[in-house]
Amino acid sequence: MFEPVGESARIEKGSFTRILVFGDLHGDLEALKRGLSQRSSQDLLIFLGDYADRGPQGVEVIEGLLDLQQRIPEKLILLMGNHEDYDSEGRPSFMPCTLIDEAESKRGGWFSFFPVFRRFQESLYLSALLPGGALFVHGGIGSEIGNLEMLSEPDAALRTQLLWGDPADGEGESPSPRGAGRLFGPDISQTVLGALGMRYLIRSHEPRKAYAGPMVEHQGRVVTTSSTRVYGGRAFVLVLEAQQLCDGTVDWQASTAFLD
Repeated sequence: MFEPVGESARIEKGSFTRILVFGDLHGDLEALKRGLSQRSSQDLLIFLGDYADRGPQGVEVIEGLLDLQQRIPEKLILLMGNHEDYDSEGRPSFMPCTLIDEAESKRGGWFSFFPVFRRFQESLYLSALLPGGALFVHGGIGSEIGNLEMLSEPDAALRTQLLWGDPADGEGESPSPRGAGRLFGPDISQTVLGALGMRYLIRSHEPRKAYAGPMVEHQGRVVTTSSTRVYGGRAFVLVLEAQQLCDGTVDWQASTAFLD
C-alpha cells in the first residue's frame, strides 16, 4: 500500500514485490495498453507524468487512467509532469499544448473536457518514494532538498524543479535551457539521495534521452525512462523488484520490458 503525505506518495516497504514504472506517454495509447499487459494483479503501478500532448490520443490516455484509478486505487500512483501543469481556469503553463485542440475535436471543446482533466490533475502527486530504495519524480531534484518533509510540501521553486529539472554531467546546478527548472550534477544527486536515504532517482521528462532503453547516469543513481514512441524511440516500462531497489542491485537491462 501507499500513503499520501501532502504532495508525495510514500510506499509502504514490503507491501509490493514488483513495481511497474511508466515514463512519458504523450498520447501513446497503444504503449499504455501494452504496458498494462505486463502487470500482475499484485503489482504497484507508477506513472511519471506527461500523459498527453505530442501524440494523438492524450484524451483517451487520461480517460483510461482515470478508469484504472477507480478500479485499483491502492495499486496506482500517478505523478504530475510539466504537461499537466494548468491553472484552475484551464490555462497551461507550457507550450505547445495539443491536448486542448484534441479535446476540441473529440469532446466538443476544451471546457467540456476540462472538468474531466481537472479531476485527473487533482489526483496527481509530485513525487513518490520507496523508503530506502527509490525516489520517483517527473523531472529533477535540487540542492535544497534536505528531508522528506520538503517533498511533501514543496515551495514554488522546488515544485518547478520536480517538474522541469534535468540531470547534467557538470557539478552543481545551473539554469536549464528549457527556461524553467535547473540542471543538476552528480554531486547533487549523491547529496540529496544520501540525505533522503535513497539509492535511486527514477524520472522521465527526456524521452529522446531514453529512446533505446533506460538511460543510467550519475554513477548509477539517476535513471531516465520513456514509454512513448512519439519521438521515434522504443517505448518500454521498467519492471522492478522492490527489494533490488532497496539493495541497490537493479539490473536495468533485465528490468526493461519493451512495448514493440
